[in-house]
Amino acid sequence: MTKIRDHVKRNRIRIGEFFQDHDPLRKGRIDATKFRTTLYAQKLQLTTQEYQMLEDRFRCEKDPIKIKYYDFNEEVERIFTEKDLEKNPVKALSAYTAPSILDPKNLLSDAEEKELQTCLDRIRVEIKNRRLLIKPFFQDKDKSNSGFITNTRFRSIFDNLKLWITQ
Repeated sequence: MTKIRDHVKRNRIRIGEFFQDHDPLRKGRIDATKFRTTLYAQKLQLTTQEYQMLEDRFRCEKDPIKIKYYDFNEEVERIFTEKDLEKNPVKALSAYTAPSILDPKNLLSDAEEKELQTCLDRIRVEIKNRRLLIKPFFQDKDKSNSGFITNTRFRSIFDNLKLWITQ
């Protein structure tokens, strides 16, 4: 479920709406093949075993061919908010934290962390003193508006602004 929740959270998908397309009577149940098809259409990279586990977990007791997508959707939608908050408006919600995709071996040591902080402080002071707006430079280099640029483009921005950074 964490893989599905991460995908839904990252792409802001309301997965229940896609299930409703296959359930014209809105009973909250669809065939297992339609369940898989809907998840596959959302570009979820699940293995056959993961699909089988989901189907077993949400299988309808009365009709074993059907999957209770409504229950599945309720569980997935909890990453956005809790249900029935209007009945309990003072309820404290916990923030969803996605699992880290970083390699634990790829963390900075204390010395590297200190050097990075020193470099960032130096760049911050330089940007503040020269009153630079660097966001437009990053937006120009990010043609796909993905929020990411290559290392080469990153370095070229700093070279153009004459902000010298270390390796």
